[in-house]
Amino acid sequence: MKPDDAFLVHVSASESREIHAFLLDPRTGGLDLVEAIDVPGTGAPTRGNIPLAWSRDRKTLYAQVRIDPFPLSAFRLDPATHTLRLIDTCDLPAPMAYLAPTLDGRFLLGASYDGAMLTVNCIEADGRIALPCAQTIPTPPKAHCILEAPFGGVVYATSVDGNVILAYRLDEASGRLAAAEPAATAMRPGSGPRHLVFHPALDRLYCVNEHAGSLAACRVDRASGALEELQWESLVPPDFSGNALGADIHVTPDGAFLYASVRKTHAIVAFRIDPATGLLSRAGVFEVEAYPRGFAIDPNGRFLLCAGVQSNHVGVYAIDPGTGGLAALGRYPAGKRPSWIEIVPAHA
Repeated sequence: MKPDDAFLVHVSASESREIHAFLLDPRTGGLDLVEAIDVPGTGAPTRGNIPLAWSRDRKTLYAQVRIDPFPLSAFRLDPATHTLRLIDTCDLPAPMAYLAPTLDGRFLLGASYDGAMLTVNCIEADGRIALPCAQTIPTPPKAHCILEAPFGGVVYATSVDGNVILAYRLDEASGRLAAAEPAATAMRPGSGPRHLVFHPALDRLYCVNEHAGSLAACRVDRASGALEELQWESLVPPDFSGNALGADIHVTPDGAFLYASVRKTHAIVAFRIDPATGLLSRAGVFEVEAYPRGFAIDPNGRFLLCAGVQSNHVGVYAIDPGTGGLAALGRYPAGKRPSWIEIVPAHA
C-alpha cells in the first residue's frame, strides 16, 4: 500500500484521553497504526466523548476534552509523516458534544450537551481558533449536533431533551447565526434527536433519535430551511423498552445506503435509499463492536469503521455494494472508550 493511496483514520478515546491514527488500505480495509497521541486536558477521564473535526482544508484537526476548563486543541497534520503536531489549545465556555466547520472554512461551530448552547468561533489563517467566541446561543436542553446544510446559508442543530431540530440563518461575513423561520421542528414525542446527516444529492435530512432508537427522514426546503417529516423508522426490536441510546448516523458517499447505530443493542441498522425520493427501505441489522457510539464510512464507500466504547476496539466492515450488508474484516485496539472516528484521504 502506498501511503498516498490510503485514508487517514483518527479515533478519539475518552477514558485514555488520546487519539489513535491509522492508515486505512483502500483495497483490503486493513489498518496500520501511525501514532497514538495525548489530547491536552486535566488528568480526569473526559465524560462522554472527545469530538473531532477537520478544518475544510484538512490541515488541522480539532479535538475537545469535555472536562473543565473545556480545552479545545488544534493539531496540524504533517503531510509527509501523517502525524499530528499540537499548535494551540484554548478554553471554550462549555464542553462540546459536536464540532463542525462552516462550508467556507472560516468558522468552527459547536454544540454543547451539558451547556445547552451553540458556539461560533473564527478560525485563523493558521488553523488556530480565535477567542472569545464570536457568538454563543442558548438552546433547549442537551444540544448535540450542529451542521451547515450542503447548499449553504442554513445551519441545523439538535436538542435531545428539547426534542427539536433547530434552524438558523448563517451570516457568511460575520459567522453569526440568527433563528430561521420556522426556528424549530418538533420531532415525535419521546424521540430525542441526536445526530444529523444530509443526503449528498437530494434535499433530504436524516436524524437518528437517541431516546426512541428511531430514525426520521425529512424534506428540506432550501428557500426557508423548513423541514417536513417524510418517514419514521424504528431501529430497535419490537419488544425493546427504555432508552435505546441511538447514537450515530452516516450515508455512503454515493447516497445509496444509510446506517444508524444503537448503543443498547450493540448494532448498526442499514437502509437502502431510493435515489429519486430519498425514502428508506430496511437492508439489515448488523452486530458490531459493543456500544457503538461513533462510526464512519470511508470516502470510497467501501468500508464502515465502528468504535466500540465497551470493547476498546475499532471494527472494520466491508460494505456490500449491492445489498448494503456489513461483513467483519478486522478489529484493532484504539484506547479506552473510543467513541469518535474521522476518515480523510491521506494525501490531502
